[in-house]
Amino acid sequence: MLDQVEILPRKRASNSVWDTEYCSPREAFSIFREGICSTFMPWSPEFKSERPFVGRLEGFALDDGSIGHAQMSPIICVRSKSNIAQSPIDGFYANFVLSGELMVEQAGRTNVARPGDLVVYDTSFPVTLTERAANQYEDIAILVPKSRFCSVRNAEDQFLNILLTRDGLIEPLAACLKCLQKNSITLTEDEWRALLDAFASLLPLAAGCFGESQHQRNERERTNVTLRRVMLFLDNNLSSRELSPNLVASEFGFSCRYVHQLFAMTGTTLSAYVRGKRLDKVRADLLSSTCRNQPIHVIALRWGFSDLSGFNRAFKKRFGCSPRSVRMRA
Repeated sequence: MLDQVEILPRKRASNSVWDTEYCSPREAFSIFREGICSTFMPWSPEFKSERPFVGRLEGFALDDGSIGHAQMSPIICVRSKSNIAQSPIDGFYANFVLSGELMVEQAGRTNVARPGDLVVYDTSFPVTLTERAANQYEDIAILVPKSRFCSVRNAEDQFLNILLTRDGLIEPLAACLKCLQKNSITLTEDEWRALLDAFASLLPLAAGCFGESQHQRNERERTNVTLRRVMLFLDNNLSSRELSPNLVASEFGFSCRYVHQLFAMTGTTLSAYVRGKRLDKVRADLLSSTCRNQPIHVIALRWGFSDLSGFNRAFKKRFGCSPRSVRMRA
């Protein structure tokens, strides 16, 4: 019985991948269930299909929350009173649906989240999640302690099984969640933390918990000015291989975590921003007549790429063709 699963004290940070591709079909569901419980506290999942269970969970458990990117055969997840009694954190769950549908039943309310929707519910009340999909169900799942919402009046009422639809989801929060979808396997611990911070900061605003005060508007504008300064610094130093969050933090007198938070609020990471700008510079040089006789690898090195195979993969992913193909069009 999953109700009897013992959750050990959480370490400072734990990054895990649970993938049924690497186990026998008989063990697949039990291994995936272990991943859910290790990342998000006790649950009692059920899988009733006659087809083999298939799933993958990329999860990151922090000391102040958890995030996971899950793809799986549709299941039913029940969080019982026994599960709740074994849980070390009192918080809120959130699921950002990417594929399929998720029905959430809690506190006499029923919400159905579809792709692009975000549903939020309380860890302190029993809940039943029913996943529905033609093939695989996919979502971003997040656990945030209630202590992160001390400034939200009546947070337990505000976030008790609420649905934020795709059309009503504010763009910064949607961008943050999409960043998690695209980069979950490559994010560093600092980037995971920054995105969790951004999510916790933006969720009350997205849910309409409070209007923006003059102080909040001033803080937002100061943050935007700071971000523009940082981006200008990066744009002016793209050729430097020393560019990193630590370098930016040192240059501006910030903490490294704050640098990650700045970019998380835009739905990206510093490394992704720098890589995209560098690739744009390389492409511009490939199309330029003045660089026609320069080898491609020389141009790539000039713009800070030291791993040429990684550069070629990144270039093709961004532009849909190889650097050589771009040069041939010039």
